[in-house]
Amino acid sequence: MNGKRNAGAIAAWLVLLILAMPAFIAAESGASVFHGNTASKVFHRVGCRHYNCSKCTAVFHTRQSAVEAGYRPCKVCKP
Repeated sequence: MNGKRNAGAIAAWLVLLILAMPAFIAAESGASVFHGNTASKVFHRVGCRHYNCSKCTAVFHTRQSAVEAGYRPCKVCKP
């Protein structure tokens, strides 16, 4: 029984690690990719809970380019 419980815990940690990996990679490489919500004109940083929303299809490589395109920073992640 403990083996199954341990396997489930390990699987859960692996899923969390895989989901967090893009944020770690971006932070390590110094790269910034922001996603902008085309409906609300709000942009988000990697790691924000709204980063991969269904309408977050605009991509910006700098904060400045998002602002110049008329987007405002997210109040959650504060990019």
